[in-house]
Amino acid sequence: MRVIAFKEKSQVLAAHYGWSLPSAKGYVDGETYRKRAKAPPVRILVGIDDYSEGFRAGYFDRPLTAHEFADGGLQGFDRCELQDSDRA
Repeated sequence: MRVIAFKEKSQVLAAHYGWSLPSAKGYVDGETYRKRAKAPPVRILVGIDDYSEGFRAGYFDRPLTAHEFADGGLQGFDRCELQDSDRA
């Protein structure tokens, strides 16, 4: 990949991997925090929005490509059934 300006990196990642722009921005910010050995903000560690999930992926060096983001996580939940092992 060619050298990219910092502000453009999130746009390139979003386009290349199909991530949302907030997820890509969070990923770039998390990667920057990790490389500078800075502690992440607490609100980012507990947040469930796309930016926070992207930040944690970049900070903890996890891939985002196979990750399901917060906005689509419960779409099929109402149609699923409990397994026998899930029932109390």
